[in-house]
Amino acid sequence: MHAAIVNYKIRLFGIKTLKEKRSLMKHLINELRSKFNVSVSEVGLCDSTNWAEIGVAVVSSSQEVVENTIQNVTLLIENSDGIEVEEIDRESW
Repeated sequence: MHAAIVNYKIRLFGIKTLKEKRSLMKHLINELRSKFNVSVSEVGLCDSTNWAEIGVAVVSSSQEVVENTIQNVTLLIENSDGIEVEEIDRESW
């Protein structure tokens, strides 16, 4: 069994209220869950309108599947409008 946990610290642009942020984050989290079958949660910076932190966990019997999934998740987050990835912290087993 292979697993990876990745935390993304994200800068948000054009967000004025926490309600807007939560809507954006909910959309992003649901998209990641449905496209890649990963576990995703907002894990930090919940009260900031300019920053967010999300955690993504992937488990598979193949290391290659874990690596490809994390690469695809990172690309989707980086290519999302109004979002800039500032920091990525990753652990793998």
